[in-house]
Amino acid sequence: MTQTINRPDIFIIGTMKGGTTALHRILTEHPQIHSGTQKEIHYFSLNYAEGDDWYHRHFAGLPAGQHYVDASPTYFDACNTPLMPRLIDRYNPQGKLILITRNPIERAISHFRHLQVVNKIPALMDMSPDMFFNRDLARMLPGIGVIQSNYMHIIGFSLYMAKAQRFAGIFGERLLVIDNTQLRNDPKATVRRMFEHVGVDPIWDDSFVEIKHSNKSTLKDISQATYDRLFQIMQPDYERFCTAFGIDCVWPELGK
Repeated sequence: MTQTINRPDIFIIGTMKGGTTALHRILTEHPQIHSGTQKEIHYFSLNYAEGDDWYHRHFAGLPAGQHYVDASPTYFDACNTPLMPRLIDRYNPQGKLILITRNPIERAISHFRHLQVVNKIPALMDMSPDMFFNRDLARMLPGIGVIQSNYMHIIGFSLYMAKAQRFAGIFGERLLVIDNTQLRNDPKATVRRMFEHVGVDPIWDDSFVEIKHSNKSTLKDISQATYDRLFQIMQPDYERFCTAFGIDCVWPELGK
């Protein structure tokens, strides 16, 4: 007897510290949408050598003929060439993608805290965000060394435009781009858009507004000088991205 293969057809592609966990939890509350064995499988980015059978085992035993979601932020954050979207499209030409972003300065501060709290990188443990970010960009650019490489990763993950264009160029209307503030400020309309995008009847539960989705601002932790430095680096890219993908470009106030 041939076993039914449950092929993922919904991909939450990122971005890291943008709200992917909230999206995953909301989508998988729908009776027709199912999670794999874990939220982040990172098949196309970190585990592609394992092969499709390995990937499918993460979705084995789920109800057949429904929808299966893979929420792996590395699909977006590691999209430095068109290869990543092409791999996903080749795997499932009918797949639907959702990208959720966040103001890049807030995202960068949250990423730095993640490296301290979750990754516990020794070289970063005693640093404040000001100590880390208020550095000469030219000295960070080579990306050699623990501090330099993590600095460039954080900055790179907060620059959205080129990566979003690579996905949009291949997926077109199969890519939905939303912003974290939309999920916070207009959750019902945003959740409806998400469900309609992936092809199921929308549902709503009041618990959706209680789900944590990166809504804690971190700008109170940085100085004006650090904010200005990050703004200078990120502002051109973020404003181009917002214009291209219909996102309200909002720069949060320092200290909020």
